[in-house]
Amino acid sequence: MTGTAIRVGVDLVPLTRVQAMTDAGDDARLRRMLTPAEIALSRTATGWDLHGVAGRFAAKEAVFKLLHVPGRPLPWQSIEILKSPGEWPFVHLTGPARGWAADAGIEAVDVSISHEELFAVAVAATAAARPGHAHPHTPAHTDTYPHVDAYPQTDTHPHTYPPIPHKEEPHAEHHLVQP
Repeated sequence: MTGTAIRVGVDLVPLTRVQAMTDAGDDARLRRMLTPAEIALSRTATGWDLHGVAGRFAAKEAVFKLLHVPGRPLPWQSIEILKSPGEWPFVHLTGPARGWAADAGIEAVDVSISHEELFAVAVAATAAARPGHAHPHTPAHTDTYPHVDAYPQTDTHPHTYPPIPHKEEPHAEHHLVQP
């Protein structure tokens, strides 16, 4: 992979951060940070899924970190963390995040999320065309980069995606041992 760099982003979110927002009745803030599709995945019959919300926040931050765009605010609505048909998370980029990814020659981002009682953690990884530079054949940023969607939407439902070839094996729950 000559001229390619692996980029990784990691973030940790305490569940207390999300709990404070939900306890304060700060649904408006959550709705600014989550897309309608993410909200649908993050609500249960009894309210917000705190682990799901914290995991999405961590994943959005991790993706933003690997985009390498200093001096820019995190575009919460442009980094969407959805579920694949196999129920594992995947990244859908739109707007500014999609343009920054295209400028770097990034075509897809993988994400892994884990959570336990007090924290959610996410790791995002991708291959960029060139370390720290835009892809030589990519024009300057606009918000129209259809090739960046790793899982293009189908005509049947706006959030239905084709199957992903290899599903990760289920893993056991991991819990941190408190000292």
